[in-house]
Amino acid sequence: MPSGTSEQNAIPPRRSKRLESTSKPQMAPHTVEKREARRKKEPKKSNKSRTLAKKKKKEEKTEDAYIERILDERGGDVGDEPKATKNGRKSKRKKVPHQYLCSWVDGAEPQWVDASYLEGTPALEEWEDAEDEEEETHDPPDLVESKCAELCEWLKTAKRPTFLLGAGISAPVLATFRGKAGLWTKNAHENPLAEVTASTAQPTKAHRALAVLERNGYVNWVATQNYDDLSARSGFPTSKLSELHGNIFTETCSKCARVYHRDYEVPLDDSVDHETGRRCDDDKCGGDLRDNIIHFEESLPWHELKMSNCKFVGSDLSIVLGSSLKVEPAASLPFKSKRRSRSLNAKAVIINLQATPSDDAADLIIRATCDEVMDSVAKALVGESWDR
Repeated sequence: MPSGTSEQNAIPPRRSKRLESTSKPQMAPHTVEKREARRKKEPKKSNKSRTLAKKKKKEEKTEDAYIERILDERGGDVGDEPKATKNGRKSKRKKVPHQYLCSWVDGAEPQWVDASYLEGTPALEEWEDAEDEEEETHDPPDLVESKCAELCEWLKTAKRPTFLLGAGISAPVLATFRGKAGLWTKNAHENPLAEVTASTAQPTKAHRALAVLERNGYVNWVATQNYDDLSARSGFPTSKLSELHGNIFTETCSKCARVYHRDYEVPLDDSVDHETGRRCDDDKCGGDLRDNIIHFEESLPWHELKMSNCKFVGSDLSIVLGSSLKVEPAASLPFKSKRRSRSLNAKAVIINLQATPSDDAADLIIRATCDEVMDSVAKALVGESWDR
């Protein structure tokens, strides 16, 4: 999809320079006289005004081309340190102009565009707001196996185990935000799941394993930062689930607080104050329905956050599944019991492919996918055929 309006992203296409004759034809005398008369009447233009005029004229003459998104960036010094020449002087580095590789709405081949043409466009703003991709690390299979075995022993003795879910648990079916080619990174265009919606996604093996472990007494509470509804659709009981960032299929009446769970995504792109454009079915109410998705700088739902705080403070084993732990207050939940009560001898486990700001506070870190770890744990605690 194009970023912003077509007018904002209108960029003149690059054109090959026409060859010009090195010799200029002789002007007729009357032409020279007319030019001299015009120069006397018109004020002399500065170099800056001439440049702007030429740029404007060029833009008017060329056809408009519309940018879809920025794919890459280059510019500045190229190559290693300057090398010394025979006379002892250092050679100058080769420089290239600051440019962006752009894809086009009409499907034309991506091409490099000078940065000056992109100033003030939504495409450039989106690129500058995007995050650099963080490196992912995978533990060797033998190490993953030994760590999963240790986690299983902790789950066997834990009385109140809790789980915090991040986008990583849904990574096999939905694009993450900060993971490899995440939606908030500069490489989002490389993600094959970028256009997949929650409506078509199905619970992952890690979701199903969590539901099976709960039925066998190994899960006391789950708090999820995901709004994809995959936890509930996997069969995990909503009575033990806190959806901290909302649910994309749920809308609530602003007057009577009645909750509607739909089979389609309820938020609108142009919504004002979370309104979905529908009204309460109750004839006596008729209140506006609003989605419950939590955006940045908005407060988390009071009841969901209160229940999560209570459960994690009293937990003796907190497990993070696929979260970067960068968004508060959810990021602090797995470590509340360790900081509040030493008598619990509480432990915290992080299962994530990327480093997190809370790695130093964890008792165990497993660099593997959520599916891989939860499948191993479910097989050890429930049986090899747990997913049949």
